[in-house]
Amino acid sequence: MKLKSIQDIKKAALQGRMKEIKLPLGSTFQEIAQTYGEPEGISNEECLTYSYGHTRTEGAFYFHHDSCSDGLNVLKPETTLNKISVTAEFLQIRMTAEDVKLALGNPDIEYVGEAYGGYYLIYNLAPYQLIFIADMHSESKSIHKVNVTRINEKQS
Repeated sequence: MKLKSIQDIKKAALQGRMKEIKLPLGSTFQEIAQTYGEPEGISNEECLTYSYGHTRTEGAFYFHHDSCSDGLNVLKPETTLNKISVTAEFLQIRMTAEDVKLALGNPDIEYVGEAYGGYYLIYNLAPYQLIFIADMHSESKSIHKVNVTRINEKQS
């Protein structure tokens, strides 16, 4: 059951979607707000602008907006979605890095993220990437975050 759930995450990512999130990458900020409610906040992470705390989902949505040059905490209605980030709890799956490898095979990229912490397993699904982030301090490397993004976007 767990392996099938992980495979279902990949199946959604192949279409630029995150399992349990209705809207795909490329949707606008306005569509996200209409579907999931206004966000609790808008913030920035290394020049990427994201919204969080929507009333009808726990997902975080990252947008094609360079906050380093185009202004902090600003999202226009037409700004497009380029990354969806959810927790493993949101997906209701307890999984480890080993479970992911059993379900999907070896990742295209695998590394310890020293800047943000975490153990990254990245699957290239052109034009998208599916990214599993594990707690590198847990013995089993339990997955705590799953992202789907366009290739060449930041992986944090």
